[in-house]
Amino acid sequence: MNEPLMLSRRQALSGAGALATLLLAGCSTSSSSGISAADLGGSTNLSVLNWPLYIDPDEDGVLGSISRMREELGLQVRYDDSYEDNISAWNDLIVPALGSDNQLGYDIITPTYWLAGRMVERGWAEQVPLEIVPNHVNIDPAYLTQEWDRGARFHMPWQAGITGIAYDPAKTQRELTSIADLFDPAFAGRIGIIGEMRETVPFGMLLNGDDPSRPTEATASAGLELFEEARRRGQIAQVTFGEFADGLASGDLWAAMAWSGDTVLLQADRPDITFVVPEEGAVRWFDTMVIPKGSANIAAAGAWMNFVYDPVNAAQITAWVQYISPVIGVAEALQELGGDAAELARNPILFPDDATKRRLFTWGGLPIEIEDQLDARFGALF
Repeated sequence: MNEPLMLSRRQALSGAGALATLLLAGCSTSSSSGISAADLGGSTNLSVLNWPLYIDPDEDGVLGSISRMREELGLQVRYDDSYEDNISAWNDLIVPALGSDNQLGYDIITPTYWLAGRMVERGWAEQVPLEIVPNHVNIDPAYLTQEWDRGARFHMPWQAGITGIAYDPAKTQRELTSIADLFDPAFAGRIGIIGEMRETVPFGMLLNGDDPSRPTEATASAGLELFEEARRRGQIAQVTFGEFADGLASGDLWAAMAWSGDTVLLQADRPDITFVVPEEGAVRWFDTMVIPKGSANIAAAGAWMNFVYDPVNAAQITAWVQYISPVIGVAEALQELGGDAAELARNPILFPDDATKRRLFTWGGLPIEIEDQLDARFGALF
């Protein structure tokens, strides 16, 4: 595939730890997971590959989730945060190992949902050991309906986000409510779009009245054409990843497709920046835990999954990462803490209401050869 490497959407999160400490210093560190090393009946070794800055660290006397798992569950965790993008992970790590019937070397990896789907469809993922993961019942039902894994038997979402629109009202001089606003000639050269085909193409599809959760080659191509034309006429200033926040903060961008979690952090310094789910809808994506085929430590992987799906534990992760938790009960866990934690629980970007959820769409996927063609065309926008 020719798509440029996807920079981590977590790179702007490095300052979030202090907030997590503030919110959760009084939070109980006892886990209701009920799973310990003695329950595993096998190896307690666990190797995890995740995106950078995607789990709460040890800070100022507050144990991060990894240390707590080592203490409470007796897991011997090797945690690697070098998962930088889906394309290189697929081409350089997953296919060479699993495509040759070799072990991947990790017991849990957290690709974005569409890549996890490819793994499941090829038989490259182990089933979640549900007998060790009673907290599987805490998965938000929105993540149980993927065509490639109904009921989430082979994956458990890690964190989720919304790709919407963020803008500076002082620059736009009006409210933005529609995807069409990104194409307004008044904003020519001041617009940023996200450098991920499976998020940007759906924006074009939604503007055309098409459903990104049920794409066809024709509707996806038509959605991409809108951005190809906008790029040719100079409407789009930048194809960005997390850098959209820098562009909005500096004034180089007036409006941009934007990731929800990065926008929450931007708003800490720039509360005037507005995030909206357009009237046509927005994109919901998620990164998800998968146990690669042949893992030697499936029980330990299940213990990890069960721990992070306890609502109290998930709340600690959410407060630091500040993306959307897929775990039912996280908002309530934050509310019980009161103060700033309760304010976080009321943030509509982290906890969208039902009306907003109905306007969120997840890319439904196309045959690989068609997605490869779309990736190549999209890469040309760079």
